[in-house]
Amino acid sequence: MTDMRERYAAAEKLLPWNLKDLALNTAPTFHWISDRLFYYGKEVRRDGKVISEFKLVDAESGKECELFDRRDLERLLGKELSVKDGEWHHGKFRFVQDGKKYCYLTQEKELLVEGEAKEEAVSVSPDGRKTIYVRDYDLYLKEGEEEYRLTFDGEEFNDYAGRGQASDYISAQRFGLVWKPGILWSPDSRHFLTYRIDQRKTKDLYLLESYDQEGSSSIRPRLHTYKCAFPEDKDDEVPQAYFYMGDAEAKTVTEVGCPPQSVEGGLFNARWCFAKWLEDSSAVYTTIISRAYKSAAFTVIETDGSWKTLYTEEDEEFLNMRTFQFDGYGSYNLSNFLTEDRKTLIFQSEREDLTRFFRYDVETGECLGGITPEGISAGRIVAVEGEWIYFYGFNMPETSDPCYERLCRVRMDGTEFSVLTPEDAMHHSSVKNGYILDTYSRVDLIPKSVLRKADGTFVKEIVEADVSALLEAGYIIPERFSVKSEEGYDLYGILVKPAGFDPEKSYPLIDYIYGGMQCYNVPKTFQAAGKIAGREIMGGLEEFAQLGFAGIILDGKGTPGRGRKFHHYAYENIHGCAGLADHAYTLPQLKEKYPFIDLERVGIWGNSGGGCATSRALLEYPDVYKVGVSSAGNHDQRMYSNIWTENYYGLYKEEIYKLGDNTALAKNLKGKLFIVHGAMDDNVAMSQSIRLIDALIREDKDFDFLILPRCNHNVPADPYFIRKKLDYFVRYLLEEEVPEVHFRR
Repeated sequence: MTDMRERYAAAEKLLPWNLKDLALNTAPTFHWISDRLFYYGKEVRRDGKVISEFKLVDAESGKECELFDRRDLERLLGKELSVKDGEWHHGKFRFVQDGKKYCYLTQEKELLVEGEAKEEAVSVSPDGRKTIYVRDYDLYLKEGEEEYRLTFDGEEFNDYAGRGQASDYISAQRFGLVWKPGILWSPDSRHFLTYRIDQRKTKDLYLLESYDQEGSSSIRPRLHTYKCAFPEDKDDEVPQAYFYMGDAEAKTVTEVGCPPQSVEGGLFNARWCFAKWLEDSSAVYTTIISRAYKSAAFTVIETDGSWKTLYTEEDEEFLNMRTFQFDGYGSYNLSNFLTEDRKTLIFQSEREDLTRFFRYDVETGECLGGITPEGISAGRIVAVEGEWIYFYGFNMPETSDPCYERLCRVRMDGTEFSVLTPEDAMHHSSVKNGYILDTYSRVDLIPKSVLRKADGTFVKEIVEADVSALLEAGYIIPERFSVKSEEGYDLYGILVKPAGFDPEKSYPLIDYIYGGMQCYNVPKTFQAAGKIAGREIMGGLEEFAQLGFAGIILDGKGTPGRGRKFHHYAYENIHGCAGLADHAYTLPQLKEKYPFIDLERVGIWGNSGGGCATSRALLEYPDVYKVGVSSAGNHDQRMYSNIWTENYYGLYKEEIYKLGDNTALAKNLKGKLFIVHGAMDDNVAMSQSIRLIDALIREDKDFDFLILPRCNHNVPADPYFIRKKLDYFVRYLLEEEVPEVHFRR
């Protein structure tokens, strides 16, 4: 028991809240302030703490110096500067610390307090002179001290610029998150594009809040209601966003009249949007995607509200668009655009299997051919500079993983293609002023940030990450591997060996799975923090390693990024969980590569789509997977949001959708299954897990269940869940006694 208690203590060091500041400079943020100058915050350790030293870099000479006198700023502040980033402009450094906004005048050596730092539910025009906000479902504009009402017909469930009642709507209310109105301003601040979401006929889902509410004298449970469309619902029951064009000078808002966009939530916010203005502010464009993702119409909306569709792409199965992983152009969440002269449309397509950019003559509609090479995939657009398109290319034969993205460029006429970042790794790049700032890494390669010229010529190394403290805490560098699917595809994954690894010993295996078809699960960059707030890195494989488990993450058929054919294994096959069959099929190959794996002791766990995949694994492959922890699982696809489910299953057909009902397999359960759900989950309703439990009870099966009363969909971030998950695998897969330990943030 003492040994196991020590192992838990070692695992605790690698929990999310204990990883803060253990890895430095893994993803620095760079800011350009002139054609040749940029700055960034370089993380360093000082007096046992981590601070950011703000560095000014001359891209032309490569020289680096301090952006400002940090110690003088701290003297004026009266405390240590704790921020990792800030905004510097014309000798003024603005930052937020301890709930206040400050402005440091670097030449005058003065510090100004500019007010309280709080989010406001307003959209501010680019020139800073106008704000738009929502009151009682309608839009208002404020300019100076004057307020103007822009709309007069907003109503509940048919309101302007809102987020809609969809996934995470109740969570946003509970946590006090501020929704800024969905307003997309033109660069000249004259016009704006907005929308109106109609949910009047959308049906309700429910949450029951059962725990004590602070400040309330009653303990009566409280019912929360929100709108959510299921695949079985009719078109007028599914939320639709209708576009409107606003004129901030004329103080008018005009309905555009183009087809609506099917939505789950708002169309624009501070981080992403589904439309983009031309730089001259003459028009805005969007891609309207049909229900079930079978067609996408590139549509231009003029400032007077008129509109025209320039091109429509169709697919009998589904279009891989708006994935957040392989699409994008800045904050615009699609990889297509209209040139500033309006003569050429560039559109990303998988019609030839791997994604390519195609060029269209706007006047004639004629396709002028592909402009990116055959044999590679063209992903997100990083920048468009003159005739050059800078984009991430993947599926390159010279990389060791087809999903590694490298920065490339090509002229719009398809000539002079080149790869600008040569390293066999995942790259995150920005292009501006004739230079490239690039940070690259792999799970087994420490991040490094470098400066290059726009043609890829190396200029200098900016900073290399420091992960020494992370390694001292017990972090184990993952190993990359590949295996073959039954059809002969190379499948890629990572493995984390147990701490204190002994090749003569046999170790149980944890398979961390997601199972959603819209993204890959295998991490491609160095993992020093969880992808979602509060979650363990790599699904907790580092903690499992400390307890004596080997752990893997594997991407099977049906995940994106490998081309249309590979991804379309997911079509009408959500129940395939993005290659769950590949996970089971390739285990013997893993055993050959790693003889220490005990295939008689294989466990699996995942959240959301991974919760679905976990229950499916134990029910479909009961002789392979012996122990599973399923959290927040969408175990029946008929009961999940239509906009995600229809992407892969298509429009509702009962015989297809029934295949995604895991409860039908309840009779197959042999192993130990632990089902966990947050009672306040407004993404995957807890009724999904309740229905699976009911089916298992009716089949007289033994299982375990845990409700987290205060938790929403982010179950993996809950400390109690993390401990219970580890306990479950220690008890039933490692077959050792669980010590009495407690994890606290």
